[in-house]
Amino acid sequence: MKIPIDKFESYLKNKNLKDRTLKNYIYYLNKFQVYDAFSQETISRFLSLPQNRNTVSRGFLVNFKKFLMVNYKELNLSEEQYKDIASIELPQLTGRAKERLINPIPHDQIPLLENPLNSEKLKLMLLISYYGGLRLGELLKINILSFNWDLWGKDVSKMGELKVFGKGDKEGIALLPSELMKRIGTYIKQNKFNGLNDKIFYSKGSIDNAARAWQLRLREAGINSGITKLDDNKQPIKETVVHPHRLRHSWGSHLINDKHLDIREVQEVLRHSSIQSTQIYTQIDKEKLKERLS
Repeated sequence: MKIPIDKFESYLKNKNLKDRTLKNYIYYLNKFQVYDAFSQETISRFLSLPQNRNTVSRGFLVNFKKFLMVNYKELNLSEEQYKDIASIELPQLTGRAKERLINPIPHDQIPLLENPLNSEKLKLMLLISYYGGLRLGELLKINILSFNWDLWGKDVSKMGELKVFGKGDKEGIALLPSELMKRIGTYIKQNKFNGLNDKIFYSKGSIDNAARAWQLRLREAGINSGITKLDDNKQPIKETVVHPHRLRHSWGSHLINDKHLDIREVQEVLRHSSIQSTQIYTQIDKEKLKERLS
């Protein structure tokens, strides 16, 4: 079926999706356009292809169905077509993906990750990601004015605040240790930025390229620090690979297990809209349980 790409793109932009997600959904729309209809049969055929068996393509289908139902008149679809689309079931698409047990990096091993990073910029990206519990997109959107310099300057012994923009550009506040704030301030003073709105961690190219570059540097740091384990073929073992979201997971686990914050406090720190997202950090430490039961 042929759907104007610009109309679907406009619909997605109104949902405040990340640029990367929007591009991915447009990519899958182009792939789906080979079918003559949006139906249970074409969806099954689409998902039968190995390259389409992933959460992004499934997310596209969910959003595409909603788009068709909301705009069916503008798209010149009949009432009968609307009813057919509305009756389509996407049971495998609507449930939450099975949560994996997280593999947090122990708090005292974070300095091991910092050592292989060869610039203050990369070291700060690591530390802000960890201590702020930042998502990758939140990290790369930081500019000079994201920090509460005026308020923090009145008492630099206290934690500073960092304004971040998360999923759907939802605004939130991340808290950073005072020593880290001092390092950030020094870094900004030593580097020449054109304006207060300049992003401090990337300036040229697309944000996607900056994201991939940081993921690669972090992956390499994980290997060089020994935190990432290698198999017999010298390949990284997937569960031990260091990536941006693992840092966020590690901070959440540290807050629960070492700082003993309650789940509502951790929800606030990590800026989760739902308490269910925070519950992953409350899994029982099996080794500690063995000690208590022995």
